[in-house]
Parts: sequence; structure tokens; C-alpha cells
Amino acid sequence: MLKPYSKCGKKNLNIRIELKNQEWKVYLHEVKSLNHYVARMGWVGDYIDPNTFLEIFTSYSGDNRTGWKNPQYDALIKKAATIRDKEQRFEIFQQAETILLEEMPLIPIYNYSTNNLVSTHLKGFTPNLLDYYSYKHLYLEADKKSPE
Repeated sequence: MLKPYSKCGKKNLNIRIELKNQEWKVYLHEVKSLNHYVARMGWVGDYIDPNTFLEIFTSYSGDNRTGWKNPQYDALIKKAATIRDKEQRFEIFQQAETILLEEMPLIPIYNYSTNNLVSTHLKGFTPNLLDYYSYKHLYLEADKKSPE
């Protein structure tokens, strides 16, 4: 969380800020209480759909720790949940995302990325969105050499 005063913030952004390190429980309480100017947050999508990121900014989401509310945005996200056609759903999500980006209650700074160096001998390895792997299904397989 940032509070007034920091030489770095003053030099680069022309604002005075102070970084405040807190124990995790305290930090979560402060963020939920909106007792900050700026807070760092992160999110990892756990399924392949725009809703995994867009739903958290609805006024009724327990994960919305921005204090931002927009009834039109909420209505669009609820409407998208009722539509089965992928193209129509994505069009509704696009409208919602436009509102989110115009009002900008967040500043995206970076995206998580992962690099996995996996041996060709390793079998059962399947990349996934959460980057969680069950070692139960992994095994090594030796190179199959052709008979001489």
C-alpha cells in the first residue's frame, strides 16, 4: 500500500508516497476497508473465459477490493452469464471491459508468465492455467532406440 511520501515517487511520478509493508492479515483488512491510496493486488484466471477476470470487478464480488461500482457493468456481467453463444457472450464482455477500462479502477502492471523446461523423457506433464502439476501422473520414459 502507498501512503504519502517517497523520494522515488517524487522523482519519477512527481507524487509523494510511502511504501507500507504489512502482515498479510492486516494488509487484507486495510485493502478491504479501502484504507489506502494505492494497493498491489493480483489475480490468476482459473478457467479459460473472460469472466474469470471481469466478474471480480462487479459490485457484488467478494474479490472486488477496489471500491469501484458501476451498475451498467454489473448488468452486463450478469447478462453475459445467461448467454450460451460464445460470440454474443464475448461481445457483452467487450462492452463491460470498455467500461472497466474507461473508468480504470485498476492499473494493470504485468502479467504472470511461466517457463517450464521439460525433458522429452518426462511423460504425463500437461501445462495448465494455474501452473499446478500433479506429480502422481508424471513418469520418466527412456529413449526408444531402434534395434541394431
